[in-house]
Amino acid sequence: MSNLPRTTRGNTGGRGTRSASSAAPDLRSLAQLAAAVCLMLMASGLSTARALEAEPLDKTRLDVERLPPEALPLERDKYHVGWHVRAELGGQGFAGGIGRIAGAGPVAHVALGYELTHWFLLALDFGLGMHEGNAPPPPAASTFQTYTALAQARFTLPLGAQSALWLSADGGAGMLSGDFLQTWGFNRAGKIGLVYGGALGFDWHFLNPHHSIGLKAAGHLYPNLVARNDDERSVAIEGTAYLKYVF
Repeated sequence: MSNLPRTTRGNTGGRGTRSASSAAPDLRSLAQLAAAVCLMLMASGLSTARALEAEPLDKTRLDVERLPPEALPLERDKYHVGWHVRAELGGQGFAGGIGRIAGAGPVAHVALGYELTHWFLLALDFGLGMHEGNAPPPPAASTFQTYTALAQARFTLPLGAQSALWLSADGGAGMLSGDFLQTWGFNRAGKIGLVYGGALGFDWHFLNPHHSIGLKAAGHLYPNLVARNDDERSVAIEGTAYLKYVF
């Protein structure tokens, strides 16, 4: 009878000792795991910071999408200069001279040039126009074409980082084809003659450093397009829209 209580007390005390000793390793394991996680997070943050410091911001390009807007101020000096091509499409009509027997028609231009600075460029412009005659018969109504090859000196006045006005002086040669023009007294229509004049335009530059678009209004005198017994000169007036690419 007296041995039972002593055995019970001894067994109970043994179980309590084992529970306390097993709880201590669990707490140490959790602490070690938490410390490992903290070290991993710190190492990841340091590696990210080093990567950002190793790659400085590129402030010389306009087409870097990863840069915030404030990191790259828009300036006209960042646009490309040098060789360029230009394509134009629009309409053309004549005032005076041959304009009395010719209607307006479409005109297209292709130009190749070199932009020395942002405010001055030189170019060669090749143009083709198509017109329908509206003179009373005979002869029957027909069509004729204009061909021009002009050298251009263009001066640009920037209005902002993306917009500019420009003025050009043009000079070169041109001719007209069409049999009915000689019938109406324009004997030199089929021969190469002097063409000169100028143009005024507006240019809008995209954020891309190569491309711009614009509008142009031009007037060119054809001294050789004079009818017999008449001294009225022929002036071609045109309006075009263009796309320009700078290499």
